[in-house]
Amino acid sequence: MILWFSGLGFISAFALGPATFNIIRNLIARKAWPWRSIAGFLLGDLIYIAAAVLLLRTSLWQIVWLKALLTSLTVLCLLLYSLKVLFPGKEQQEQPSTVGAPSFRRSFFLTLGNFHLVFIYAGLFVNLTENNLTMFAGVLAYLSAFIVSFFALLWVLRVFHGSLQQILRKIEVVAACGFLTFSIYLSMGIL
Repeated sequence: MILWFSGLGFISAFALGPATFNIIRNLIARKAWPWRSIAGFLLGDLIYIAAAVLLLRTSLWQIVWLKALLTSLTVLCLLLYSLKVLFPGKEQQEQPSTVGAPSFRRSFFLTLGNFHLVFIYAGLFVNLTENNLTMFAGVLAYLSAFIVSFFALLWVLRVFHGSLQQILRKIEVVAACGFLTFSIYLSMGIL
Protein backbone atom coordinates (compact mmCIF):
# COMPACT_ATOMS: atom_id res chain seq x y z
CA MET A 1 0.00 0.00 0.00
CA ILE A 2 2.76 2.47 0.91
CA LEU A 3 4.55 1.72 -2.36
CA TRP A 4 1.31 2.21 -4.32
CA PHE A 5 0.62 5.64 -2.79
CA SER A 6 4.27 6.63 -3.21
CA GLY A 7 3.92 5.78 -6.90
CA LEU A 8 0.75 7.85 -7.15
CA GLY A 9 2.53 10.77 -5.49
CA PHE A 10 5.41 10.46 -7.96
CA ILE A 11 3.06 10.48 -10.97
CA SER A 12 0.98 13.35 -9.55
CA ALA A 13 4.05 15.59 -9.33
CA PHE A 14 4.21 15.60 -13.13
CA ALA A 15 0.56 16.65 -13.61
CA LEU A 16 1.18 20.27 -14.52
CA GLY A 17 -1.55 22.81 -13.84
CA PRO A 18 -1.93 26.58 -13.70
CA ALA A 19 -0.08 26.91 -10.39
CA THR A 20 2.81 24.69 -11.48
CA PHE A 21 3.18 26.61 -14.74
CA ASN A 22 3.35 29.79 -12.66
CA ILE A 23 6.16 28.24 -10.61
CA ILE A 24 7.99 26.92 -13.69
CA ARG A 25 7.76 30.29 -15.48
CA ASN A 26 9.30 32.00 -12.44
CA LEU A 27 11.99 29.33 -12.07
CA ILE A 28 13.06 29.54 -15.71
CA ALA A 29 12.86 33.32 -16.06
CA ARG A 30 14.63 34.16 -12.82
CA LYS A 31 16.95 31.14 -12.56
CA ALA A 32 16.15 31.13 -8.85
CA TRP A 33 13.80 29.06 -6.77
CA PRO A 34 10.40 30.80 -6.38
CA TRP A 35 9.92 29.68 -2.78
CA ARG A 36 6.83 31.83 -2.17
CA SER A 37 5.04 30.37 -5.18
CA ILE A 38 6.03 26.82 -4.20
CA ALA A 39 4.75 27.39 -0.63
CA GLY A 40 1.40 28.72 -1.94
CA PHE A 41 1.02 25.73 -4.26
CA LEU A 42 1.86 23.18 -1.58
CA LEU A 43 -0.43 24.81 0.99
CA GLY A 44 -3.32 24.77 -1.50
CA ASP A 45 -2.74 21.07 -2.16
CA LEU A 46 -2.54 20.33 1.58
CA ILE A 47 -5.88 22.09 2.10
CA TYR A 48 -7.50 19.97 -0.62
CA ILE A 49 -6.00 16.77 0.78
CA ALA A 50 -7.33 17.63 4.25
CA ALA A 51 -10.74 18.49 2.75
CA ALA A 52 -10.78 15.16 0.89
CA VAL A 53 -9.98 13.23 4.07
CA LEU A 54 -12.74 15.13 5.92
CA LEU A 55 -15.20 14.47 3.10
CA LEU A 56 -14.42 10.75 3.26
CA ARG A 57 -15.06 10.76 7.02
CA THR A 58 -18.50 12.39 6.66
CA SER A 59 -21.66 11.94 4.61
CA LEU A 60 -20.87 15.11 2.60
CA TRP A 61 -19.09 12.86 0.10
CA GLN A 62 -22.53 11.67 -1.05
CA ILE A 63 -24.16 15.09 -1.59
CA VAL A 64 -24.80 15.50 -5.32
CA TRP A 65 -25.27 19.29 -5.36
CA LEU A 66 -21.92 19.80 -3.59
CA LYS A 67 -20.14 17.76 -6.25
CA ALA A 68 -21.96 19.68 -8.98
CA LEU A 69 -21.08 23.06 -7.41
CA LEU A 70 -17.39 22.30 -6.95
CA THR A 71 -17.15 20.77 -10.42
CA SER A 72 -18.87 23.83 -11.93
CA LEU A 73 -16.40 26.14 -10.17
CA THR A 74 -13.51 24.04 -11.47
CA VAL A 75 -14.90 24.21 -15.01
CA LEU A 76 -15.18 27.99 -14.74
CA CYS A 77 -11.62 28.41 -13.42
CA LEU A 78 -10.12 26.09 -16.04
CA LEU A 79 -12.02 27.84 -18.82
CA LEU A 80 -10.83 31.26 -17.66
CA TYR A 81 -7.23 30.11 -17.33
CA SER A 82 -7.27 28.36 -20.73
CA LEU A 83 -8.73 31.40 -22.46
CA LYS A 84 -6.14 33.66 -20.81
CA VAL A 85 -3.31 31.43 -22.07
CA LEU A 86 -4.77 30.88 -25.54
CA PHE A 87 -5.75 34.53 -26.05
CA PRO A 88 -3.19 36.61 -24.15
CA GLY A 89 -3.80 40.31 -23.68
CA LYS A 90 -1.95 42.91 -25.73
CA GLU A 91 0.64 43.43 -22.98
CA GLN A 92 1.49 39.70 -22.84
CA GLN A 93 1.72 39.46 -26.64
CA GLU A 94 4.23 42.29 -26.81
CA GLN A 95 6.41 40.89 -24.01
CA PRO A 96 5.73 37.14 -23.71
CA SER A 97 8.79 36.58 -21.54
CA THR A 98 7.62 38.98 -18.82
CA VAL A 99 6.97 37.13 -15.59
CA GLY A 100 5.56 38.58 -12.39
CA ALA A 101 7.43 38.23 -9.13
CA PRO A 102 7.01 34.92 -7.31
CA SER A 103 3.84 35.26 -5.31
CA PHE A 104 2.49 33.08 -2.54
CA ARG A 105 -1.01 34.47 -3.02
CA ARG A 106 -1.14 33.96 -6.80
CA SER A 107 0.12 30.38 -6.57
CA PHE A 108 -2.17 29.61 -3.64
CA PHE A 109 -5.29 30.89 -5.41
CA LEU A 110 -4.36 29.21 -8.70
CA THR A 111 -4.20 25.93 -6.78
CA LEU A 112 -7.45 26.60 -4.92
CA GLY A 113 -9.10 27.44 -8.25
CA ASN A 114 -9.02 23.74 -9.09
CA PHE A 115 -11.90 22.76 -6.79
CA HIS A 116 -12.11 19.35 -8.41
CA LEU A 117 -8.84 18.40 -6.69
CA VAL A 118 -10.81 17.57 -3.56
CA PHE A 119 -12.61 14.82 -5.50
CA ILE A 120 -9.41 13.59 -7.11
CA TYR A 121 -7.78 13.27 -3.69
CA ALA A 122 -10.91 11.71 -2.20
CA GLY A 123 -10.90 9.19 -5.04
CA LEU A 124 -7.26 8.36 -4.35
CA PHE A 125 -7.84 7.85 -0.63
CA VAL A 126 -11.33 6.27 -0.68
CA ASN A 127 -9.96 2.77 -0.07
CA LEU A 128 -8.11 3.92 3.05
CA THR A 129 -11.17 4.69 5.15
CA GLU A 130 -11.11 1.52 7.25
CA ASN A 131 -8.93 3.03 9.97
CA ASN A 132 -7.13 6.25 10.80
CA LEU A 133 -3.62 4.74 10.81
CA THR A 134 -4.02 3.32 7.30
CA MET A 135 -5.34 6.62 6.00
CA PHE A 136 -2.54 8.58 7.69
CA ALA A 137 0.15 6.24 6.29
CA GLY A 138 -1.32 6.37 2.77
CA VAL A 139 -1.66 10.16 2.76
CA LEU A 140 1.85 10.58 4.21
CA ALA A 141 3.35 8.23 1.58
CA TYR A 142 1.54 10.11 -1.18
CA LEU A 143 2.61 13.54 0.10
CA SER A 144 6.23 12.53 0.64
CA ALA A 145 6.60 11.10 -2.85
CA PHE A 146 4.74 14.06 -4.37
CA ILE A 147 6.92 16.68 -2.70
CA VAL A 148 10.22 14.90 -3.44
CA SER A 149 9.21 14.28 -7.07
CA PHE A 150 7.97 17.84 -7.54
CA PHE A 151 11.27 19.29 -6.30
CA ALA A 152 13.18 16.83 -8.51
CA LEU A 153 11.12 18.00 -11.51
CA LEU A 154 11.84 21.65 -10.67
CA TRP A 155 15.54 20.91 -10.26
CA VAL A 156 15.70 19.25 -13.70
CA LEU A 157 13.80 22.18 -15.23
CA ARG A 158 16.18 24.61 -13.60
CA VAL A 159 19.18 22.75 -15.03
CA PHE A 160 17.70 22.81 -18.54
CA HIS A 161 16.16 26.29 -18.29
CA GLY A 162 17.99 27.61 -21.36
CA SER A 163 16.41 25.18 -23.81
CA LEU A 164 13.05 25.32 -22.08
CA GLN A 165 12.71 29.09 -22.29
CA GLN A 166 11.95 28.91 -26.01
CA ILE A 167 9.34 26.15 -25.78
CA LEU A 168 7.65 26.90 -22.44
CA ARG A 169 4.92 29.00 -24.08
CA LYS A 170 4.18 26.17 -26.53
CA ILE A 171 3.97 23.65 -23.69
CA GLU A 172 1.63 25.95 -21.77
CA VAL A 173 -0.62 26.41 -24.83
CA VAL A 174 -0.85 22.63 -25.27
CA ALA A 175 -1.64 22.28 -21.56
CA ALA A 176 -4.30 25.02 -21.82
CA CYS A 177 -5.94 23.05 -24.65
CA GLY A 178 -5.89 20.04 -22.34
CA PHE A 179 -7.44 22.07 -19.50
CA LEU A 180 -10.10 23.33 -21.91
CA THR A 181 -10.88 19.77 -23.00
CA PHE A 182 -10.97 18.60 -19.38
CA SER A 183 -13.33 21.45 -18.44
CA ILE A 184 -15.67 20.47 -21.28
CA TYR A 185 -15.53 16.84 -20.13
CA LEU A 186 -16.30 17.87 -16.53
CA SER A 187 -19.18 20.11 -17.62
CA MET A 188 -20.76 17.21 -19.51
CA GLY A 189 -20.99 15.34 -16.24
CA ILE A 190 -22.84 18.14 -14.47
CA LEU A 191 -25.23 19.19 -17.25
